[in-house]
Amino acid sequence: MNIELNKTFEKTYQVKVENSAKNMGSGDLEVLSTPSLVAFMENCAKEYLNTFLSEELGSVGSNININHLAPTSIGKEIIIKGIITEIVKEKIVNFSLEAFENDKKIGAATHTRVIINNNKFMKRLFD
Repeated sequence: MNIELNKTFEKTYQVKVENSAKNMGSGDLEVLSTPSLVAFMENCAKEYLNTFLSEELGSVGSNININHLAPTSIGKEIIIKGIITEIVKEKIVNFSLEAFENDKKIGAATHTRVIINNNKFMKRLFD
């Protein structure tokens, strides 16, 4: 496993009605919810990390610290950009993530994912 540090990656997401604060129950307005922004950020980090992992490995999110800085309307596109900032003990991966609507920064986060063996992880649930 040869994970690259400090290389920028990104993914674009469409903000849909199901991503609204009103729909998610985290607010009353038809704007991008913080829980959806968290999910977009985690998904972007997970998908990038997966490019370095063998098929039997995956990752789980263990921590996210987010600042949701500005509202985004339904129908807009946002871009999540990130880098891997640190790898601890070959299985704990720290990310720095930012979210943008056009040139406007709408969010920033630090995120930690733990690399797991998928089968062993699932087996632990049933033992």
